[in-house]
Amino acid sequence: MKIAVIDDEKMELSYLSEAIRGYLSEAGYLENRVDTFQSAEEFFGVWEVQGYDLILMDIYMDGLSGIDAARRIRRLDADVRLVFCTISNGFASESYEVGAHYYLQKPVSKQRISDMFKRLKMEEYETGRFVILPDGQHMVLRNIIYTEYGNHIVTVYNKKGEDIRTRITQTEFEKLICEYPYFWRCDKGIVVNFYEVEEFGGHFFEMSNGKKVYMSRRREKEVQKAYMEFCFEQTRREIGG
Repeated sequence: MKIAVIDDEKMELSYLSEAIRGYLSEAGYLENRVDTFQSAEEFFGVWEVQGYDLILMDIYMDGLSGIDAARRIRRLDADVRLVFCTISNGFASESYEVGAHYYLQKPVSKQRISDMFKRLKMEEYETGRFVILPDGQHMVLRNIIYTEYGNHIVTVYNKKGEDIRTRITQTEFEKLICEYPYFWRCDKGIVVNFYEVEEFGGHFFEMSNGKKVYMSRRREKEVQKAYMEFCFEQTRREIGG
């Protein structure tokens, strides 16, 4: 999960970002990134459309206000979750205008952070995450079962819809999807989605479409370790949730 936090008060910014990291860790999210910015202008200096899943920002800031920043974001990104952090709920009409998802009331507490994530249903958002391939095709990440590379073509085996074939190098393709911790390369040219593993056979995965995908000996221990950590975190999240 990629999150941006914007607040011109340095102490507030530090506390909020650490509280979010703590919640995500306890909730069992495998990997996440929380970037902090002391102004909307600083944020826009590095922002890319679809670069974040969630943006939290103070409403009252020097320079560009949270409301004005949200308007600018919404002109280019209709999907990102927006949360206003404020001591006042006096901007209801403006927050509706920019499609804000939540008010996080200050002072921030662990319980308020938890309530926010429950309301946002970020796991539901994760299932709809997609990337755009160089040929313009949209690929929903959680629909992928596994991928296979050969003759400069990656074939993506999908659980929903038709399989995807695209001309791309394996290195470029892995840069697109392997930053997400549930994707792992288990052999040369083969990447599996841990969510779609039906059986773990020690040396192979049986995927949800019935295909057996084998691990290379060189990568076997690394892949096994990654899969066991994935299963542990999934169990931890279910117990905690």
